[in-house]
Amino acid sequence: MKKIIFVIICLKVAATTYAKPRCHGFNNYDDKVTIVLVDDKAGDKYMVTEAVLSTGSKKYEAKSEKTDMRDGVAVVTLTFPHDTQFSNPKLTLRVNGKKMKVKICQ
Repeated sequence: MKKIIFVIICLKVAATTYAKPRCHGFNNYDDKVTIVLVDDKAGDKYMVTEAVLSTGSKKYEAKSEKTDMRDGVAVVTLTFPHDTQFSNPKLTLRVNGKKMKVKICQ
């Protein structure tokens, strides 16, 4: 019985550990920057608690975040303040308490 409980705990930790969002869309329309991320290994819980877009020397915190979950796939839509120049943009997220970097698709 202890082995079964240990395996269940390991599987839950592994599901959270391997969560890896990837960029699905990026646009700079309507006076805002919108980034859409997809994570097909989201499991049953997916919470984004921090999102920061860095470009050059500027850093922007997300103005809004929306997460849609369906069949273990998370689709996250982030909006940031409008910017007209992007110099090597980087996105840093905190998903389920774990900080990670996501490559921006442009």
